[in-house]
Amino acid sequence: MPIFLAIQESVGNRAADSFLDTVMTLGGTVTHAEMWMWLTLVLLIAEIFTAGFFIGAFAVSTVCAAAAAWMGFGRNAQLIVFSVVSIASLIWVRPFFVRILSPHHVETNAPSLVGQPGTVVDSVPAGGFGRVRLSNEEWRATSDSNLSVGDAVRVLSVKGNTLVVGRS
Repeated sequence: MPIFLAIQESVGNRAADSFLDTVMTLGGTVTHAEMWMWLTLVLLIAEIFTAGFFIGAFAVSTVCAAAAAWMGFGRNAQLIVFSVVSIASLIWVRPFFVRILSPHHVETNAPSLVGQPGTVVDSVPAGGFGRVRLSNEEWRATSDSNLSVGDAVRVLSVKGNTLVVGRS
């Protein structure tokens, strides 16, 4: 009985090896290095349609596996190189590219109003409240000085929904 199990295990291993070689050589049409480079191309094309440089991190791994194949490493070593470099590129390479490719911090909402020019549409008494037009919106405004209708102002800060303005 043990001889039967050894033969069955050997046949199973050869079948798995044969399947892996068939996949990694695309049915015997390419070398391992060429397969890794084709996979790199496919991953980079897929990365174009995604965001976040997730798939692109694996493209780095395929190039390293192709280099291992060109250096004469066996199939298992290539798979180990691919796996190790995949983990490493997800940890180090991906965050680097995300930081480079992501837009820089842009102020939005109320903080983006600071520094914007406007025009007084309802007089603003010193320490009191009036109205100021920024672009196409009117805002409640306050100022340290008296401002008349038509005066050009600049937003100094935002407190809640009230703009603190000063003369331009």
